[in-house]
Amino acid sequence: MNMLEDVIGEIENLNSIEEAVEMAISLEDQGRDFYLEKAEATKEVAIQEMFNFLAEEEIKHAEYLRNFLKENNMEVTVSAIPNLTKTLSEEFSGERMEEVGILLAALRFERKSEDFYAVLAKRTDDPQQKEFFEKLSMVERGHYELIDGLLSESTQFRMQT
Repeated sequence: MNMLEDVIGEIENLNSIEEAVEMAISLEDQGRDFYLEKAEATKEVAIQEMFNFLAEEEIKHAEYLRNFLKENNMEVTVSAIPNLTKTLSEEFSGERMEEVGILLAALRFERKSEDFYAVLAKRTDDPQQKEFFEKLSMVERGHYELIDGLLSESTQFRMQT
């Protein structure tokens, strides 16, 4: 079963859009905790900056979702994605290769979040809700691309040695 099928399965077991949003808030909170923990653990400045940026983004997303539930407010602001390749070391050292694994886990998390919001957008008939979830999906795609870009840069540097 692929990640999108997992997301669809999770959503199908929910009884309402509100339950799905509650689940999304929990996922955003877990993401924030993950990114803050990993930011503390890494010595690579670019990765640390990225994780701190993503933690702040997860806080915003949880707030958007809470506003959706409380006030039916469906406003989403898209943050500018920082260019972190300038601060990336030339390569990950052998002792920091675990950071690649952490980045892959973060990549998976962002992809699952993107899929989750895309499925919610497809499942609602309300045009405002559809737009809200599509924007959240798009923001998660930007995070995915940020992480993927950093991985690509680090891999290219490593291949040059």
